[in-house]
Amino acid sequence: MKIALVDDSGILRSAIRNVLESSGFEVAFEADGSHALFDHLKNTRVDAVLLDVFFPTENGLDILAKLKATYPAVKVLIVTGLQQNTVLEEAQKRGADGVLYKPFDTDELLGAVTRLK
Repeated sequence: MKIALVDDSGILRSAIRNVLESSGFEVAFEADGSHALFDHLKNTRVDAVLLDVFFPTENGLDILAKLKATYPAVKVLIVTGLQQNTVLEEAQKRGADGVLYKPFDTDELLGAVTRLK
């Protein structure tokens, strides 16, 4: 399974990459925003995107809606520190395939990604 990570925290991206790769997943791409992601998806297939909600200049839920409209087959897991029903509801409304709340442990991460298959 090829995965793209989109989060503005390089430390979190690195930690997620290490966990996923050590469990046999391929992290095909990392970015701190959506522009590079969409450029990457034009040329390379990924099976899933792990997407943060908050970026300095973008809203992850808006990115989610655009991503699902452009690449509907790509699974999207929202990764957020906001444990509010409104975030969950909005993510589901915009097509998220799952939500993972920060902080999470290795088992939670692997379980959420495995459910995307």
